[in-house]
Amino acid sequence: MKKLIYIAFIVSFCMNMAKAQSANDHMFPAAEGAKPYINYDTRGFIINGKRTFIVSAGLEYARIPHQLWHDRLLRLKRAGFNCVEFYTFWNFHEPHEGQFDFSGDHDLNAFLKEVKSLDMYAIARVGPYYCAEWDFGGYPIWLRFKPDVLVRQPNAAFEKYVDRFFDHLLPVISSNQINHGGAVILVQLENEHPDGWGTVMPNSYFTFLQKKAIDEGIEVPYFFSGLHHGSDPAGKTAPLDDPKRPNPWLTTEFWSVWYNYYSSSQKDADDYGRRTWKIIAHGGNGYNYYMAHGGTNFGYTNNDEDAASYDYGAAVGQTGDLRPIYYQFKRNALFAQSFADILENSADATVAYKDFVADTSVHVTARNGEHGDIVFLDNPGKKTIAGHTIQGDEFTLAPGEIMPIVRKYALAPGVILNHAMTRILGINKQGDVTTIVTYGKAGTGGKLYFSPSDEFVPTVSAPGFSNTSRGTLVKVFFNEQIPTIYAFKCAGQTVKIIALSTALADRTWFVEHDNSNYIITGPEYVSDISRTGKDLKMNTETFWNEGHHYPIWLFSGSNEQMMDEPGSRSNQNKTYTFSGNWQYRNASAAAAVNFDDSKWLQSKPALQMGADNDNTADAWYRTTADVKVSGAYTLKMKGGDRAIVFVDNTRAAAGDIHKKPLQISLIKGKHTIAIFTAHDGREKLYDYVGSVQDTDAKGIVGNIVLQKGGAAPATVELTNWRMKGGPGDFSATGKWQQLPSGKAFDRPVFYKNTFVLPAMNAGSDAILRVVPVGMGHGSVWVNGHNLGRYPEKIPISGLYIPECWLKAGVNSVVVYDEDGKAPGKVALRVEKVASRDMATVSFSNNSK
Repeated sequence: MKKLIYIAFIVSFCMNMAKAQSANDHMFPAAEGAKPYINYDTRGFIINGKRTFIVSAGLEYARIPHQLWHDRLLRLKRAGFNCVEFYTFWNFHEPHEGQFDFSGDHDLNAFLKEVKSLDMYAIARVGPYYCAEWDFGGYPIWLRFKPDVLVRQPNAAFEKYVDRFFDHLLPVISSNQINHGGAVILVQLENEHPDGWGTVMPNSYFTFLQKKAIDEGIEVPYFFSGLHHGSDPAGKTAPLDDPKRPNPWLTTEFWSVWYNYYSSSQKDADDYGRRTWKIIAHGGNGYNYYMAHGGTNFGYTNNDEDAASYDYGAAVGQTGDLRPIYYQFKRNALFAQSFADILENSADATVAYKDFVADTSVHVTARNGEHGDIVFLDNPGKKTIAGHTIQGDEFTLAPGEIMPIVRKYALAPGVILNHAMTRILGINKQGDVTTIVTYGKAGTGGKLYFSPSDEFVPTVSAPGFSNTSRGTLVKVFFNEQIPTIYAFKCAGQTVKIIALSTALADRTWFVEHDNSNYIITGPEYVSDISRTGKDLKMNTETFWNEGHHYPIWLFSGSNEQMMDEPGSRSNQNKTYTFSGNWQYRNASAAAAVNFDDSKWLQSKPALQMGADNDNTADAWYRTTADVKVSGAYTLKMKGGDRAIVFVDNTRAAAGDIHKKPLQISLIKGKHTIAIFTAHDGREKLYDYVGSVQDTDAKGIVGNIVLQKGGAAPATVELTNWRMKGGPGDFSATGKWQQLPSGKAFDRPVFYKNTFVLPAMNAGSDAILRVVPVGMGHGSVWVNGHNLGRYPEKIPISGLYIPECWLKAGVNSVVVYDEDGKAPGKVALRVEKVASRDMATVSFSNNSK
């Protein structure tokens, strides 16, 4: 039943999304001064004067420690992404009113500089609303205590606070625009607003946002809310390009996979790869995967649909691991970028190719541009198509596969690729050498036809060259283990063809460094490279779950070198355990009768969480009750989510406030009532407009009574509350005590332990998680860093520890369990699918 409800929700959600944005997918043009740097026409984007296909990766810098920004961005760049898209969560930068944070993990300027250093572009989504399965949709908690604020509509109070935030945010975006030497090429105002997408501006709130952006110096193209959000943005097979639209077709949220997933399968890779080919084949000019890397909800940033992990089933996993979908997206991206001069300036040419394939089970779509044609062969069925031919050349299409056939392409000056009956990974150009990387199933082959044939001079003695009426034919063969190399000279140009098995193509990397382009084949991943003189060094990674090692090939212009990859050096059976017995510290002093709460926030009715400027997921409330009649009482209160009630320091009741009232027994007399409350994340407020003052209130709220029924009914009104948010400071001076084995508590408790690590990054990198087996609800800190909330709501059992937060030697772990469960089964786990061996490989005397 749950699965059916979930599917129904997704269908309804997607239909509403489609309806919301169907009226407009336009964008406002760049200011005149920015147009030489970022511009567009109906057919495509033009960046720095060059036709550019935008292959964008959604990720949030707020979900990645700043020490790992470079690593995660580089993993995306290696997959062919040339752009990143991100949110600028308001509550991440102004968590307390008027206190702005743009430093460390919050340093947006440094993040954008890192994007630029990798020669990537950026799409900034500045809000002020974000969604994103982020706590409260990105609104600061303090905003809900402004009674005159109505969000996302014409409202002077709301606009005042947005204006102040944008005064700090937008200058960072503005100074990093591409026309100022930065990375930002597009800006999105608002997000998924129910009334205005694209260039629709239904009221003065939108006018306010537009004016503010312009006043703060936004000069690149911008738009409202988003463009073409969905899990299959291309939809049916109709062309996406529309001559009536003033700008190119772009999807800013191509959902892949979904926020309740962890990891992705080969089926996901096939499904989303097909949906990406549809965009490319039908005239789309760019796409942004949401998410390409999900990351982590550190601290208390999760909403009520998730906990610490925001993996999303993304191409680059929460821990930096690479999934099957990563390698498929790499194939899509490298192809789209390699043939951007066609795709960003083309028209639908399907009619011209209607007889290209005789069998109607193959659907044909084609694009035509001044630089050539691309014909897409589509097998929409569930069975393999084999044995069909195009002008005598056989081809095979897997179920659901879309295969692009490049034709009449101006490959290099004077060299035409007439017809490529093969899958092309990408094209690399260096000086007068142009390299085509082609791939296919091991043991099979492909064909490429070139002209002019009368100037064709093979320079590699590999078989497969012949003259035909369609041009000079090069037959290529896909070897399972090693590249097969073909090369020729024509019209003063050198053309090299590298033929690879599909498995080897997935381990092939197009790398730019020091004004040189390289193709590297063999490593499972290539991270940073450097050059000392003529020696080129590259850092490679092999994931522990990868059992096969390939030789490494380096292709540099007309040169190539091969060497054996170093074998695995790690002890993959290594385990890590805690160093000693658990210690504990009381986290429930506030339940005591004589506890001093004089400095806490005081109010007559109970105030919801956050009223005291605390942004955590926990809060204590205290008051006294004068009970005239002994008996069983029902505690009637509003709020959420969970509560533990203490009467005179004794636990009296616990449960979910949303589900049913709590029952407690009281004897006649005066009592100290202490209520501990905790929540699992606030709503993201999707599609919401209006007051946020009472939406999804947490803690306990308003008038609270104890009500007794039966023969002697009685009511006790609870007033004069004191409240304080937060779990308390476990780092403060205080005594930790040894925890007796198996001991548990009936209230919140801090637990502490340590573990020891060897020297970090010494040839291997074990990815660690803290697995809170047997615990209730709470948070985990490692070396003072809050890893986020547990229990997880997706199928992953532990909380990821970013490598940058670990250190050689002793590391500390603190677990705050709101339910007081015993920590005896809490463990450290090595996530082998993400753990990797690292090696530095050097190539000497290669030419630049």
